[in-house]
Amino acid sequence: MRKKIICCALSAMLILTFIPQITFAVEDAVEMAEGEEITTDAQADSAEEESLESESAEEEEILPTEAVQEEPAADDGAEQEEAAETAEDAVYAESGVITGFAPLETSEYWYEGNPDESDLTLNLPDSLSVYLDGSDQLSDIEVSWEAVEDFDDTDFYFYSMKPVWDEDIVLSDALSEAADVPWITVYKQEPSNYEVEPVQTEEEIEPIYTEEEGPVDPDPDITVDSAAGTLKALALDTAEDIVDSVTEDAYADTAKNTAAIYKYLTGTMGLNKAAACGVMININAESGMSPINLQNTYNSRFGLSDSAYTKAVDRGKGSYRTSGGRSQNFKTDSGGYGLCQWTSSGRKSNLLKRALSQGKSIGDINMQLGFLDTELQGYKSVYTTLKGVPNNAAGAYIAAAEFCLAFEIPANTVNTAASRARNCLSNYWKTYSGSSASATGTSFVSLCGYSYPLAIKKGKGIDITGYAVSNYRITSVTGKIINSSGKAVYSKTLKPGTTAYKLSHLDGAMKFGSLGTGTYTYKITAKDSHGKFVTASHKFKVSTSGSTSKTLGFMANSSVADPAQSSAAPSTQTAASSAPAKVKQAYPGPFPKIPKRGYFKKGDKGKQVKRLQKFLKWYGYKVKVTGTYKTKTYKAVKKFQKSMGIKATGRFGKKSLAKAKKVKK
Repeated sequence: MRKKIICCALSAMLILTFIPQITFAVEDAVEMAEGEEITTDAQADSAEEESLESESAEEEEILPTEAVQEEPAADDGAEQEEAAETAEDAVYAESGVITGFAPLETSEYWYEGNPDESDLTLNLPDSLSVYLDGSDQLSDIEVSWEAVEDFDDTDFYFYSMKPVWDEDIVLSDALSEAADVPWITVYKQEPSNYEVEPVQTEEEIEPIYTEEEGPVDPDPDITVDSAAGTLKALALDTAEDIVDSVTEDAYADTAKNTAAIYKYLTGTMGLNKAAACGVMININAESGMSPINLQNTYNSRFGLSDSAYTKAVDRGKGSYRTSGGRSQNFKTDSGGYGLCQWTSSGRKSNLLKRALSQGKSIGDINMQLGFLDTELQGYKSVYTTLKGVPNNAAGAYIAAAEFCLAFEIPANTVNTAASRARNCLSNYWKTYSGSSASATGTSFVSLCGYSYPLAIKKGKGIDITGYAVSNYRITSVTGKIINSSGKAVYSKTLKPGTTAYKLSHLDGAMKFGSLGTGTYTYKITAKDSHGKFVTASHKFKVSTSGSTSKTLGFMANSSVADPAQSSAAPSTQTAASSAPAKVKQAYPGPFPKIPKRGYFKKGDKGKQVKRLQKFLKWYGYKVKVTGTYKTKTYKAVKKFQKSMGIKATGRFGKKSLAKAKKVKK
């Protein structure tokens, strides 16, 4: 009897033990009967291997392992269609020439808080839709984003984010990175309940977004919030809307300030709309149109809000105490302040002196505008440009760039100037001119605030100043001093590869102090990648008497008079009307074929490397045709890439080859 009881107990235990397994087995059978595939990792690996082995050896492209799946059941049409759509969506272009871009759904965002650049860019689109190789069908290319401005070391109120893609995908010659590539502008907004927080260490600061959280779909209706900050999309049509949205919580008078600044610039200062818009985009970038704005990092350092800082400085006539009781002085505290973020002790001393002499607050907007007017007259190259630019989109672009280049001079100056100039066209110029004209499709190049001589005493020289500015890449800047016989006694051509370039780079080659007595012509020519160029030509005399003299001019490739000329301004020129008599020759030899990896690099050998070296030697570099890609070839490639305005990696790929095929000399 006892044995029977024990046996029954054991049987019951075994039944209880296997019931779940039996249940799972039944469920598995039901699922399999319904057509659902269940595959173990080992089975999946085996299936993938079999699938790969069955592919033709002649097939050029092999799908990644994870993309190889078992064929769905024949009756599972819906899943097949869904899988095909998913695979199609996942395809990104790997190479080609971009001939056009589809517009971004959202090109403007604003954020609160202090995110890292990497955290901020996680929330921007991870691809762009483009037209490749002249096709009328859109393809997607994967992109990342980087700030044109110095994101970490500046306190701008907006940042221009530029897309970066694989170097095997290149722009067609008809497109410009500055004009045609869709950039994103990210605006900063102060929180409505803005309070100064104690200074935090890097360890204490938590980023707004982390890699684990992943990218946020840039939908205008989506708001991503956290304790540290916010990123939102803008859907705004006018510059006033943008500016007001950026700062409406922190500065209630933004609209009023914007109107006052525009009225002063066009009324009291007499600037045209284009020049005024160029100044305003810079003021907005520096201070958000707030005359009481203190550089953000100094709010935390001093423990004072903008208004508290302004009141403390006014009360102490320059002297004040931080929230921690430390004595400071407005003139020497190094904090950028006001509409233009005046920072140096000399400029802040003059600003304070003006405020005290007028009995005004340092944050009074009219006092600051008067101070700006006075300062600009001392920045003669900027002032000459603002007074000379045409009242059109080109003028607005040039004014914005020159004001940034020669007055504000922020970090990463050239790229920042291009960014502000682009934003000027899409924001303030659009608002105040009623025009939607942009930098796209139209090339313009100018010489801004450049110096030229009228009369020079023998043995004396002049300093060359000013900038060449274009909305496309400037391919060459040439300076010449020509004698009365028409011979160039001094000549220098430089290849900037940027949208703005200091003319002072010509200084060492233009040896005015070495000229003998006589009459000469000083000529500067700047040319951009679209073939437009501008030439300024000025006659001057060198004699044994009289003092060195020079003046400043402005010249653009449109009919603009030089305000510094007493007589008729020299005629501007275009490539079509003044092409050199000598026919430019392209490289006659065969170009190298790019390796399968997509580029040549150090250590490569063979016939194709020889072809590359022959081209580099023809172009003017001291390279031996050895067939081995060594240091000298690497350095020559970097120099070539830099001269063409592309990233100087030292690796010669499809983008470099495309540039090489367009070179003529």
